[in-house]
Amino acid sequence: MKWTYNIKNKLLASIVLLALCLLVLLSHYLDRIHTQNVKNSIVTLYEDRLIAEDYILKMTINIYQIREVLNTNIIDDSKSATIGKLVDEFNTWNKAYMKTKLTSSEKTRATELIGHVKIFEQKITNTSDELSKDTENALISLNKLSNVQLEESKLIMQNAESEYANIKASSQFAFAIIIIILFVLQAIVFSAKTILPINKPQNPNFN
Repeated sequence: MKWTYNIKNKLLASIVLLALCLLVLLSHYLDRIHTQNVKNSIVTLYEDRLIAEDYILKMTINIYQIREVLNTNIIDDSKSATIGKLVDEFNTWNKAYMKTKLTSSEKTRATELIGHVKIFEQKITNTSDELSKDTENALISLNKLSNVQLEESKLIMQNAESEYANIKASSQFAFAIIIIILFVLQAIVFSAKTILPINKPQNPNFN
């Protein structure tokens, strides 16, 4: 009945080899998913955070330029025209910013900012003191938006670090399982060798 034991060993070896192949494929699949997630985090950090922060910086510069114009002694008509151009430039950057991926907090702050700028546009011909208050409100909103960018960037980096940790842990686990399977496979091979029949040469004197 040794042949039945040999068949069982071969079947077990086949199952172990199949498990090894499936484990390698699963490990490769999980590595691809985690790597893609890390890549997406980096893309999000660049497209929706760094670029958005650049738009916020440019809008902030526009508001400071408007404040400088308000503090100059140029003729009112010329002052209004200059401020109007700066507001148009601000609106251009704001439209670009609104096309980025915004969180609910950012949408709230962005709506608040647009409200301040619209009030400012309606009061361009008013006194400089009154307009300065409106620009101050706009700068406060821009600062809040900039803080949101910083917080969201931190979250993205934390997620990327978590994904990297998952990649490392899954790879180490898969490597450990592969080693165990190889040991099991080797044990099966050695046990199969022990049951192979030993063919002793026949004594010619018995012929």
